[in-house]
Amino acid sequence: MAQKAGFLGCDVSKGYVDCVLLGDDLEQLEPVIQFDDTRKGHDQLCSWLSKSALKHKLARIDCALESTGGLEDNWYRMLVAQSSQQSWRVARLNPSVVKDAAKAELAANGSDAISARNIAMYLMRYSERVDYRVLDVKYAGFRSLNNRIAMINKQKTQVINEFKQILYCCFPEILRYCRQGMPGWMLMLLKEYPLPEKLSRARAETVAKINGITLGKAKSLIALSKRTVASRQTDADHFLIKELARDMLYKEQQLDDLKEYLTDKCKGSEVDLLQTIVGVGAYSAAVIMVEIEDITRFATAGKLASYFGLHPTERESGDKKKVSRMSKKGRPTIRAALYNCARTAVVFDPHMKALYLKHRAKGKGYDQALGVIMHKMMRIVWAILTQKKAYDPQIDKANQLKKPPSELQQQSNQIKTKRREQPFDDAAPISNKAARKRKALETSQSSNAGNERDLVRAPVP
Repeated sequence: MAQKAGFLGCDVSKGYVDCVLLGDDLEQLEPVIQFDDTRKGHDQLCSWLSKSALKHKLARIDCALESTGGLEDNWYRMLVAQSSQQSWRVARLNPSVVKDAAKAELAANGSDAISARNIAMYLMRYSERVDYRVLDVKYAGFRSLNNRIAMINKQKTQVINEFKQILYCCFPEILRYCRQGMPGWMLMLLKEYPLPEKLSRARAETVAKINGITLGKAKSLIALSKRTVASRQTDADHFLIKELARDMLYKEQQLDDLKEYLTDKCKGSEVDLLQTIVGVGAYSAAVIMVEIEDITRFATAGKLASYFGLHPTERESGDKKKVSRMSKKGRPTIRAALYNCARTAVVFDPHMKALYLKHRAKGKGYDQALGVIMHKMMRIVWAILTQKKAYDPQIDKANQLKKPPSELQQQSNQIKTKRREQPFDDAAPISNKAARKRKALETSQSSNAGNERDLVRAPVP
């Protein structure tokens, strides 16, 4: 007699969880039950699961929760800890796959109980896709710290935009120094001299005592303040500019402290390996590992790049094919870190510089070529973490010598695969564009193949 299995779906909300237990045939074995996220609630969930397994003679129970930004962590860790003593398997699911599976089942209504049932149904129907491995949490503990850094950076951008708008009316001449952010010396200056009127009365020697301001720059700033075209210089503006400067300086200090802490504390063999890549420093390596957490989550380098939105998107349907662009799906933090790493790599790594120049020569812009470098670096990250070997550009150079088929050959192979049982038929009611494409593929070995795409094929009589 085959052993029966149960499937537990847990829909996590803030402070509690709704649970549904299904059998092999999608029969609901127990009514929907709710537990609070407390020690008593955790103990009662374990007791309820054990009793349900005995009652329905379940040899195994598969449990799953959706990733909800951390609300599921307490429940997940508790179930994982108990699974060593029970016949349980526990998994975290991507909410989007559960949602898409529910849509395929035409499940239109939504509630906590229905969501829990959808999770359990996904477990049963797509069990081969569910990963029950317990991943390393060494780097996951720094996720909240990294989120805090991202939050302050976002707030900093908002303050800068507000600051520039006010300065445009109160001291527009100083904005010439803000074309690439707001330098620290300017914030210190505005903290002491918020308005041109006050700065115009200051002595150049006194202003030059501010770190980053030379005597010549101080004289220039005072001269600008004396001939300003500012339309507003009220007491409210004086107070607001001073407070914004203080806020910006405080945020800069916060970022420095958080980054220093992350760099000092987030250490491991994986971080050391990442630093062997030219352009990846201690902080960037820590951020990359915090986002990846455990490289065993990703079976291939392509899946790692796709998870963080670094892969080129392709949209083709019939005669239409959209321009390929970076996906930019997933969390942006790792892309921001890799962008800065790529900028350094194309300067100091001859291999990456050659790849960058190659794509610039093909007509790609600066950011487009850097996007290629970011994708390449992410694939290298996967390789060195998987193989536990330091970065060696010679390996990538050797891989590039294995020349892939041309785009035309790839298209030809695709069409041959589609048309295994039938060659091209001129009588097919295809579009003019498709006809030209077929003609180009038919003559791909001839010297004028490149011009065939521009030919207008005459209709077959």
